[in-house]
Amino acid sequence: MTVKHLFRLAFLICLYGCSGNSDNQVYILNRKEFRPDIENDPRQGFKYHYLQFGLYIENGPRRGMPYVDTTGAEYNYRTNTITIWNDSTVAIQLEIGFPEVGMNLKDSIRSKTFLLPRHLTPKEQRFDKGRRSKELTRFLDFEIDKPVHLSQVLRPREKCVLTFGVLTDTKYRDPTTPYGTELLTSQEGSSAISLKLKINDTLTVPCGQFWYMKQ
Repeated sequence: MTVKHLFRLAFLICLYGCSGNSDNQVYILNRKEFRPDIENDPRQGFKYHYLQFGLYIENGPRRGMPYVDTTGAEYNYRTNTITIWNDSTVAIQLEIGFPEVGMNLKDSIRSKTFLLPRHLTPKEQRFDKGRRSKELTRFLDFEIDKPVHLSQVLRPREKCVLTFGVLTDTKYRDPTTPYGTELLTSQEGSSAISLKLKINDTLTVPCGQFWYMKQ
């Protein structure tokens, strides 16, 4: 074998070795990633990890239970707990909530969507066994029509846990899906970045905004 052939062989070995290196990966903003949550029972479903505009969003699967109000009307009560991390190097101002006029969804859907107050929001993603506390019952019975608003500064690497609820009379179709609800971001020409709650593939509800704070 000539020296020329030896150089060609060495070049091909280096080329294939570099192309097979799985460590050379780059995270891209706004790329959606799906992977099972290995820390919980896999039968509980998936958590969706979403990196967008410096936010790392973990969308938990849908949870829910039946609910009967004080008049005897029956409802499907569904929740999604979502965790937001500030993955940037700058503090952000987070504003979350639904205006009173926007709590009801389209007339054809007959549902209410809302943000649960802080005392009913878990500090971590968790999988409840379907029990409804007295505090939650009181909120659904008497306080659900009072809009809840969250205003919070998230410093770099800090997180915020949110729980969104959807309440639907059992006489109507439940608009939620087991893994279709997620928090999305979009920028529409201003310095603030909009937050929207995607209920299903055809229904998205504005639910707040955030912006980067001046250093």
